[in-house]
Amino acid sequence: MRIRVSQFIDFAYGDKRKDKSKAKSIIDDLELPYDPAKDRYKQFREAMASYEDKAISDQQFLALHTKVAPNKSSGYRVLSQNYLDLKEDHALIWQGRSPIEANIAGLQITTAWYLRTEANNQRRIIFLHFGKEQLPRKKERGLLTVLRMAQPDSAGVGILNIQPGTLITATRLNQEEAEYLHERAEKFLLIAQDLRSAE
Repeated sequence: MRIRVSQFIDFAYGDKRKDKSKAKSIIDDLELPYDPAKDRYKQFREAMASYEDKAISDQQFLALHTKVAPNKSSGYRVLSQNYLDLKEDHALIWQGRSPIEANIAGLQITTAWYLRTEANNQRRIIFLHFGKEQLPRKKERGLLTVLRMAQPDSAGVGILNIQPGTLITATRLNQEEAEYLHERAEKFLLIAQDLRSAE
């Protein structure tokens, strides 16, 4: 079973008295089709990949905002500049578009778009998060835990919250929290199996 990271975190930190209904709502949400009209950052992600593949120049990447709808233009203009500035400021190295698979007790979690930096001979992964708002602290902690499970060889894991308003990196993890999320993943799978067998 594959669910979005945000859905799993909602379950993991949700109301423990309503586990069954929470798991059911997550499973039901999986039936919703992809809606490109709601994918606000699709053009930016594609342009970023083209830029990193050397298919477009710095100038073309920075001019992306002139080729999108007016309601996206100002945000895209800031995003492009912020991305280049942050890569330079933190010596980030592009690592491609391959998805990262996190397997937690059989629960597959996927994210993508990551960069890395070398510091003190340690590998540190920084994942990109596209969103209109900064991740809530609780969800950010949970996502860091999930990503650490996906990349156990990383000395540190970070989230780059990339949006017009903020650029934030978060690093390091809490082992107790990682263990807690692992237990919640196992519980989710048991509930999901019970729900499906009851159908």
